[in-house]
Amino acid sequence: MTTTAIFLVLLGLMSIRTSIAVSLGMASLVGLLLSGIDLEIIVQRMVATNNSFPLLAIPFFILAGEIMSTGGMSRRLVDFAGSLVGHLRGGLGAVAILGSSFFAALSGSNAATVAAIGGVMNQPMAEKGYRPAYTASTIAAAGVTGMIIPPSILLILYGVVTGVSIADLFLAGVGPGILICLSLLFLNWFITRRENVEKVPFQGIGEIFRTFRAAIRPLLMPVIILSGIYGGVFTPTEAAVVAVGYGLLASFLFGELTFASLYRAFLRAVVSSAVVMFIMNCAGVFAWLITINQIPQGISAFLASATASPLVYLLFVNLFLIFVGCLMNAAAAIVIFTSILYPAAMSFGIDPVLFGIIMAVNLSIGTVTPPLGVDLFIASAITKVSMERIVAVIWPYVLILIVDLLLITYFPPISTFLVNVFK
Repeated sequence: MTTTAIFLVLLGLMSIRTSIAVSLGMASLVGLLLSGIDLEIIVQRMVATNNSFPLLAIPFFILAGEIMSTGGMSRRLVDFAGSLVGHLRGGLGAVAILGSSFFAALSGSNAATVAAIGGVMNQPMAEKGYRPAYTASTIAAAGVTGMIIPPSILLILYGVVTGVSIADLFLAGVGPGILICLSLLFLNWFITRRENVEKVPFQGIGEIFRTFRAAIRPLLMPVIILSGIYGGVFTPTEAAVVAVGYGLLASFLFGELTFASLYRAFLRAVVSSAVVMFIMNCAGVFAWLITINQIPQGISAFLASATASPLVYLLFVNLFLIFVGCLMNAAAAIVIFTSILYPAAMSFGIDPVLFGIIMAVNLSIGTVTPPLGVDLFIASAITKVSMERIVAVIWPYVLILIVDLLLITYFPPISTFLVNVFK
């Protein structure tokens, strides 16, 4: 009865568009009352959820991304991407995709990536004849890499919940991030063959070198982070602090970061961090509640008995998480469903690092699928295109992302190659 009530309250509140954090909190409250557990446990579990050193990486990486965006880094990354692919068919769409992948390596957030690159690319794409709905769908889909390419906030959360090395997860995210970027670039080229858009002429090798010199400072940040972590210089959490320091230094050297804009960057980072941690706290209480009610253990046992094949189990996981991603915030989903799905994955002998990447890719697809699709809402706000029009044209991107997901799932070296090389 308690289990049924928990999920009925959760689904009921979500169905009337209550925020995911409040829905999780209220479902947990009902479950605790029905179980006769003292409500003081809520505070205790929230404190326990926050009492994790690796979690400090989240607000610092968010702040680093905000500083880089405010300091003009997103514009420089877009200019460099434009010099590389801007002359190709559908060049500005390709610039948005490649620029998003570059920016993802600074922010670790899909929402920040869509907002930063969308704000830069919306007007130029409109001026060159791109349909507003296609512009919005391209910007939204390109933001998916923000959850995969390190430093990914989702991978940090997965590492905190499971104890899997965050450094290994960061390294494992490189290959899938590149695969997704390349597949989106190919699809953009294929689709825009039918689009009546103005081509941008190739600016020459000199322009590539000029824009690269301007973009070298933001491009160095992910290199410093990964090399520092794997060189034993600092931990992933300390790397987030280094990223903030580097972002401040680089932005002030460019002369585009004022104290007023820095204040606004800090303010946005505080708000974003508070949202993530509020979701994390409520999800932590919910995950603890369903664990003591033996729900994860029961589901793991059922899945393990339903099939003896790890390949079939991963197919179940993919179908389930794509559905979950359509309805639930990715940060909450990674906390709740890792505790449910991870034990069965380990019983099948699935690489825990690979499983983290699979979960992150699944939930990142949910950011571009209705009804919750966070990236869709952000792209709609930037481009002033309705959600319905974006959804009508984004489905090819969703399909190619699902193909990428299957490749990542059933060809592990895409994720594990670099991890094995640096072991």
